[in-house]
Formats: sequence, C-alpha cells, structure tokens
Amino acid sequence: MQSWFSQLGPMQWPFLCLSIIAFAIIIERCWVLCQAWKKVRNIKQNKQTFRDQQRAALCLQEYVFEWRKRLAMLSIIGTLSPLMGLFGTVWGLVLMFKTIAKTQQAVTPALLADGLWEAMYSTMAGLAIAMPCLLVYGVLQAVVDRFQSELTLCMNAQLLSTGEAHA
Repeated sequence: MQSWFSQLGPMQWPFLCLSIIAFAIIIERCWVLCQAWKKVRNIKQNKQTFRDQQRAALCLQEYVFEWRKRLAMLSIIGTLSPLMGLFGTVWGLVLMFKTIAKTQQAVTPALLADGLWEAMYSTMAGLAIAMPCLLVYGVLQAVVDRFQSELTLCMNAQLLSTGEAHA
C-alpha cells in the first residue's frame, strides 16, 4: 500500500484529501436522503398538511435546498480528480525524461516502460476517485429529483383538495 501511495508523487496527499472528503460527503448525503425519504413518506401519508400555496412552495424549496447541499462538491471532485491525475502523470513523465536525459546509457524499451507505468499511477488514482463520485452524484441527484416531484404532486393534491390551489 505504501509503495503504491508513494508512487503517486506530489499528488498523493491531494488525492488522499479528496478521497476522504468525497467519502464523507457520500456518507452524509446518504444519511440526509434516508431521512428525506422518511419525511416524504410521512407527507404523502398526510401526516403533514400545508395551509396555503405559498407556504407549501416555500417548504418544498427548503427541503430541496437541504437535500442538494454538497452534491455539487461530488461533481467537482469527480471532474477535478482526473485532471489532477493527468497533472501527476505529466509530472512523472517530466521526471522520467529528465532522468533519461542525464543518463549516459542507451535508452531501452524497458527503461521507458518502467518510467511510464510509474507515471500512470496518478491517472489511475484520479479515475478511481472520479468514477464513484460521478456515479453517486448522478444517483443522489436523481433521488432528490424524484423526492421533489413526489412532494410537488402531493402538495398540489393536498392544496387542490382544500380548494387553496389556483388553476
């Protein structure tokens, strides 16, 4: 593990920090959306009623705002980490070519391959962080959209039944 981690070069600590932040956001957002699922279910079972259209709209906006918090961070991490990986790879290639330029021996395919696979670790790490972040971002965004649609329909139905909604 440590040798793989050290192969990431100057990107090892930024990658570790991004991984921890992403994992924390994923856990926290899953918890929040589990609670949201319960809230939506309670509202749909008419355990909470809305007195007028403006209050219902405000309540819906507050819920959606809370549910979408920090989701954009997952998208940013998912977009940024492959770029960081590419930066680390280019950094590794620069160091590899600098080392090759200083050597007096013949450059063999084995020597090039050794430098290339070390440099590619950064790209691999960036992609390994990005893929789950973007996947979870998409899934959680879809869950929020579904909850928002369900609540909108439920609130409109409640308001129509009380005669408060206007056509």
